[in-house]
Amino acid sequence: MNRNKYSFYSMPISIALLVILLIVTGIASSAPKPNIVHILTDDFGWQDPVCFDLDGDTPFETPNLDKLAKNGRKFMQAYSPSPVCSPSRAAYISGQYPAHTGIYHVVGGKLPSSGKGKRAPSYINPFYRYRLPLSEGTIPKELKKAGYTTAHVGKWHVGGRGNGYPFPGNYGFGISYTEDLDKRGIYYPDPDIWGPRNQIRDQHNGLAKKMSPDRLSAFATNDPKDPYQLDEDGRPFDKTLDVALKWLKKHHDQPFFLNYCTYYVHYPIQTRNRKLLEYYCKKMGQEFPTDPGLYNVGLEGKVNPYYAAMVDTLDWMIGKVVAYLEETDDPRNPGHKLLDNTYIIVSSDNGGLRERLQEPITDNSPLLGGKHYISEGGVRVPFIVSGPTIPKGTVCQTPISLIDLYPTFVDMVGLPPSKNPKLDGCNILPLMEGKESVARFADGRQREGIYFYYPMGQYASSAMRKGNWKIYRNLAPGVNQSPLVGLYRLYNEDGTFADIGEKNNLAETMPQLRDQLLAELDGFIDSAGVTYPYKNPYASKPMPGQDKVPAVLERGEDGAKIWVTIETGPDKSSIVNAKLLYTVNGRPFENTRVSREMWFELPAKINGNRIEATVPPGTSHAALCMVDSEGYLVMSGDQHSYEYRPGLYALIQLGREVVAEMKGLGKSDPTLKQKLALAEKVYAAGKASEKEYHVAIRDLRHSIRNLKGTIPQADNYYLNLFRPGDAF
Repeated sequence: MNRNKYSFYSMPISIALLVILLIVTGIASSAPKPNIVHILTDDFGWQDPVCFDLDGDTPFETPNLDKLAKNGRKFMQAYSPSPVCSPSRAAYISGQYPAHTGIYHVVGGKLPSSGKGKRAPSYINPFYRYRLPLSEGTIPKELKKAGYTTAHVGKWHVGGRGNGYPFPGNYGFGISYTEDLDKRGIYYPDPDIWGPRNQIRDQHNGLAKKMSPDRLSAFATNDPKDPYQLDEDGRPFDKTLDVALKWLKKHHDQPFFLNYCTYYVHYPIQTRNRKLLEYYCKKMGQEFPTDPGLYNVGLEGKVNPYYAAMVDTLDWMIGKVVAYLEETDDPRNPGHKLLDNTYIIVSSDNGGLRERLQEPITDNSPLLGGKHYISEGGVRVPFIVSGPTIPKGTVCQTPISLIDLYPTFVDMVGLPPSKNPKLDGCNILPLMEGKESVARFADGRQREGIYFYYPMGQYASSAMRKGNWKIYRNLAPGVNQSPLVGLYRLYNEDGTFADIGEKNNLAETMPQLRDQLLAELDGFIDSAGVTYPYKNPYASKPMPGQDKVPAVLERGEDGAKIWVTIETGPDKSSIVNAKLLYTVNGRPFENTRVSREMWFELPAKINGNRIEATVPPGTSHAALCMVDSEGYLVMSGDQHSYEYRPGLYALIQLGREVVAEMKGLGKSDPTLKQKLALAEKVYAAGKASEKEYHVAIRDLRHSIRNLKGTIPQADNYYLNLFRPGDAF
């Protein structure tokens, strides 16, 4: 071969290698940004996918998940942040533990209530927020910085009550649902995604909609008028899957993040696929049910054919998404399919539900417990990842949490580490790629522990997983029947199982380790500033300090300020913590078909035996929530402790400020002045009807908000807690 003396072949080896490196680097840098699809399932247990089954005797069939695991990486010690959905989902999307988000359970934003009577509990659930603040950093907000188009499809349960505002779009998603068939008559505000409009097939939760009149009725058919019409493979139509696939089809030419959150395999336990139910009945050696009521009551294990059919259907849904990525050409990467450049993550929001009303659902064995418990069965979840840099057919035993996905996705899309100071998670992309064996924070520190905080009812407890160990503290003794402290060795030093079933409590036999781990757990929980379960001053079973709970002597208001005075004396405990609880949409602002009244919190001041706080403008109802030095709850009264007047007063002051601001700008708003005058008249009357207060607050609030873009007061936080179009 005739080679020019300046050709590549005539270069010194070192220079030639450098050229090759530069070429390869150039190719790598020009590679398109990867796509991300996260399929977050609901109540899917650690042992539900066949590829996770330890004893090999599961009756379930999950070929698509098994294939995904074969082509990717399984994490055998993955955790959900909570044993129930809302706190887990909020934690995942914000990268924070529930102890930091303040969302502890499913239905928050309610006033704590002291149970009375013969069976009054010893502890009361703490007040906790219902929704993630809109100001929080979220995964879609970060990914938009890298030019990603984002979508949320399916279950949300992070925003407002009853699928209300705020919606996923308010947290940064490019497309998401708005409200169940609202005034626009469309669930996803894109006719290409939701449409064409079809009243028959517009069930927003698809196959998860409860069958009527019972679960042995309304099986899907071939009838075109059937909302769940069977496809050519005999599978019932699912609207959420349809929306996810249509969104992918429309946006696959852009770097995308799809947050596909299935409603499966959450209750109701049912299937519209009769053929599939028949199949699993036969496979399990059971007769096809003739009674739609509870099935196999009292049995244990994977013995529910309804649930087996649901697992099978979930696997089919996942397979349809993967198949689309496998079969579709990638416009940004010619010669390749979308799958070649897409990270797919499958996980669950919490552990599997073991039973409901004594009907067995799933079996998390050998783990202890299930949904609602922060024992391993309630928080350990299946986790599979596949993608362009993920080694195939591999397994990782390093403990991870769903809160790790926030910083991980940031790295996947090529962004520098997030500057969000609230992040609790680690970037686990190196773990996914098999380059690391430990999880690290952005500063390089190795993570030592994963924390859990669930202060609810009979399950109230905190926990920490550290190394081979897990430590628990019972937060409601007498309500939660678990030991006061639990210490369990889950694994041996060589990684083999020691006691993952948490049967052998070593708290008493290993006091030094117990105290060390307990101090770390308590230190984290205390530093998070959590609200602990309250001791009930009316508990039917006497507790120490119950006789020292101080009473409320006086209660009053002064303009926007509300206050109480508390009983004092040597035989009374003092108030050590106090907060203002308020709502801006109490009755009669509630005129929707689902209750959306939501309470929020602000700090209150403790001045000796006087506790006081200033309510925000537009507050309809308020209360002072206090805790004494013994941990007992002391309330200023019932939920109507303070009604309308303090909130109206504060709103009038804001209205006057707005009028003055407008005057300074040389502007005037006659409607605002009219509504302000009406509000002043109602307040001056001293006592008005509930309707009069409601109209005065509503109209003045709307008048101020209507000036958005003109004056800063129109953006007042408290005036914009809900959508402008709401009765609020």
